[in-house]
Amino acid sequence: MSTKKKIIIVCVIIVVIAIIIGIIFRQKKENKRADVKIPILLYHNFVTTVPDTDPDNFNYINTPQSFEENIKTFLENGYTIISMKELALADNGKIELPSKPIVITFDDGYYSNYEYIYPILKKYNVKASIFIVTDKIGQEIDGIKYLSWEECLEMQNSGIIEIGSHSKKHVFYDKRSVRELRDDVKESYKEIEEHLGKQDLKIFAYPYGAYTNETVRTLKNNGIDFQLYDIGMNNFKDLDRKEIKRINIPCEMTGKEIIEEINRYSLNP
Repeated sequence: MSTKKKIIIVCVIIVVIAIIIGIIFRQKKENKRADVKIPILLYHNFVTTVPDTDPDNFNYINTPQSFEENIKTFLENGYTIISMKELALADNGKIELPSKPIVITFDDGYYSNYEYIYPILKKYNVKASIFIVTDKIGQEIDGIKYLSWEECLEMQNSGIIEIGSHSKKHVFYDKRSVRELRDDVKESYKEIEEHLGKQDLKIFAYPYGAYTNETVRTLKNNGIDFQLYDIGMNNFKDLDRKEIKRINIPCEMTGKEIIEEINRYSLNP
């Protein structure tokens, strides 16, 4: 056999070995992704005193004391609190996802998030995302105060808080035209970027979780990286950025109860 043929055979063998190693590595990586569940928790407004009655059955209020207990319990039980940006980086293969990740989110953009929750997040050095309704920024509606742009900018600049869109008007977008949803989300991000700077990661949390298959396709085609609207658990192996699930946390739910809920959703996603 000529030297040239021997060289060709050796090169082919090297290529085949490299391909096999690549397949094995990819399978190991996929298997690792398959084992990681990603709970994303949803909070809303915060009050220091829980009222005797609540029109929403205490599903959308909480207390700062309860929230801090939740954070302490997660950390004590081995959870790593990550941001939506870190989730995106892990999904892109840029960083490794921790074995027990958890994401903290808030909807609507209440001033109480700045007044009570932002200091707790700084105290424990954990990150979170706030999804704001841009038409409510700087307003007080029915006695409830909302964030200002200055407060949003301060929290974003700290590196602790990410700001995303919860729409411009906060209506049931499954009952509106797709064009209206598209335009409202574009306008909300236009305002966000005017006040907070360019947003490399654009996330939309649907008001009331109200969506249609058409709205999901439309937002994906218009630059929205993550869409949050379902209830349940996310699996890293088949993470679908168009259908991110969350778990709503009602008033004074303990950290232990939340972990039990996470385990339940992990078994029945």
